[in-house]
Amino acid sequence: MKKIMCFLFCSTIATIAWSQELHVASGGTLYVSSESYVYVDNDIDVNAAGNLIVNSDATNSGSLLVTGTATGEISYQRYVSGEQWHFVSAPVTTQDIGTFATNGANNVGISTTGNYGISFYKNDNAKGTRWQYYTVASGALGADSAGDFINGKGYSNYRDSDGLYTFKGGMATAGTGVAITIPANSIPGADTTSHLWSVVGNPYPSFLDASALLSANLSNLDPSYAYLQVWDGSSYRPVNFASDSEYIAPGQGFMVDPANNNVLFTFAESLQSEQKNATATFYRAAEAPKVVVEMTNGQSITKETTLKYFDTTTTGLDIGWDAGTYYDTDPTLSIDTHLISDSEGINFTLQCLPSSDYESSIVPLSIRAAASETLTFKATATGLPEGIEVYLEDKENQVITNISTGSYEVTTAKSLQGIGRFYIYTTGSVLAVDDAVLTSSAINMYKTSNTNLRVTGIQDKGNASVIVYAIDGKQVLTSSFKVATVNDVALPKNLTKGLYLVQLVSNGIKQTKKIIID
Repeated sequence: MKKIMCFLFCSTIATIAWSQELHVASGGTLYVSSESYVYVDNDIDVNAAGNLIVNSDATNSGSLLVTGTATGEISYQRYVSGEQWHFVSAPVTTQDIGTFATNGANNVGISTTGNYGISFYKNDNAKGTRWQYYTVASGALGADSAGDFINGKGYSNYRDSDGLYTFKGGMATAGTGVAITIPANSIPGADTTSHLWSVVGNPYPSFLDASALLSANLSNLDPSYAYLQVWDGSSYRPVNFASDSEYIAPGQGFMVDPANNNVLFTFAESLQSEQKNATATFYRAAEAPKVVVEMTNGQSITKETTLKYFDTTTTGLDIGWDAGTYYDTDPTLSIDTHLISDSEGINFTLQCLPSSDYESSIVPLSIRAAASETLTFKATATGLPEGIEVYLEDKENQVITNISTGSYEVTTAKSLQGIGRFYIYTTGSVLAVDDAVLTSSAINMYKTSNTNLRVTGIQDKGNASVIVYAIDGKQVLTSSFKVATVNDVALPKNLTKGLYLVQLVSNGIKQTKKIIID
C-alpha cells in the first residue's frame, strides 16, 4: 500500500484528502490549521519523534478524520476563552490529567483553596455539590493520580486567559460510548433515583453532526430532556432538533439526561464531519420563529425562557424539540413554561409549538421569585407573522399587557413557586381581561406526587370539582373546591398503580386528563 511520508514541516493550508496511508516520520511535522481538515481514507501512523498537530482558534477548528486505524500520538490545540468555565472533552484517548494541569501553556486556573480548574460531574452527590475538582495536593482527588481524561466523558475546565489547551495522546478511530450510571457509593440522602444527568463530549479530533448524534441516542434519553445541553459561559443552552447549531466541535463537552441508569451514550464514527465554524463557547444561537420572554428583578438579574414555532411540532411533548429545564440547585429566581397540552408539571426552558395557529396558544409561565420582589416582564419576538403580538396575563391582578411593545412590572406580595399566575398569549387582536375566557388550553392538571393532583389555569373564580375514574370506569374520588390560582387536590392514598382519568368541571366546562399512579 502506498504511503505519504512527512519528513519535514508540512503546513496544511487547504483541505486535503488521501486514500493512501499517511505516515508522519521521525522529525516530521504535519500541521492542520484552524481553517483546514485532513481526511485519510485509510490508516495513519505518527512516529514517536514526529508531530501531527491540529489547531483551532476563536472562530474555526481544524479536523482530522481517519477511516482506518491510528498509531502513535496526535496533538489537538483547543482554543478556549479565558476566565470562563467550559464543558471540555479530550479529543485524544491518552492525555494524563496531571500532565495537562501542570503544563504552563494550558494556563489552567488554580483556586485559593488549591483546586485546579478541571472538574468532573458526580451525579450521585446532593444538589449543589456535584462538581468535583481535581486538586494540586496529592490525595483522593489529586490531579497527579487522576489518570487520563476518559474518552467521551466531559469535564468543566477553567483557563485563566484566552488561549489554547493542548491535548496530546492516541486518536479514537472506532465508535465509542460512555456509560451513564450512578456510582455505587451513592451518599445518603442524595436524589439518586431521579438525577442521572452526566457530562459527556466529542471523543474525536473532528466535528460531529449534533442532530444525527441526538437521533442515534434519542431512545435512551429522558423524553422531556432529550437534547444536548451546552454551557455558553454564563448559562445552559439546549441543542436539539429546533436548533441551528448542528455540529459539536472537537473538544466540546455537553450534558445529557438518560431515561434510565446504566445507559450507553454512543458516538458513532460515521457521524464525524470536517471543518465547521464554532465559537469559543461552542454555541451558536439558533435562528427560528421565536418568542423570548425575559424576566428581570430589582437587582437587574435577568432570566429568560423561549418559545419556537415549527410546522411539525405540537402543543404537547415533542421529543427532541422541547427542552426540560436543568437545575443543579433550587433557583431563587427563574422563568420557564409548562407544556400547553398534557403537562406533567415539568418546567421547560424551550417549548416548541405549531406555527399553524398562534392565536390558540396560551402558555403557562412557571415563575420562581421571592416575596416583595419587583419583576419586569418583556418579550422579544422574531419571525412571527405580521401583526402577531405577545401578551402577558397576570391573573392575580387581572391585567393583560402587550410585552412585545412594552413591559409589565409587578411587585410580588408572596413568593412564587410555579405556574398559575402568569400566561403568555400570541395574537393579532388587542387583548383585554374580558378576552381571557376559560379555555381548555389554559388549564393544567398534573400530579405532583401519587397523592396530590395540581390544577391551575381556571379563569372562573367560583367553584370547581374533580372526579377521578379508574381505567375500568370505577369512580375513586370526587372533590369540590373554591378556585384559586393554584389548586391542590388530595388523591386517595390507596390507589393501585395504573392509569386513571381525571375530569375537571368548572363553570359548566369539562376537561379530562390522564394520569399515571406509579
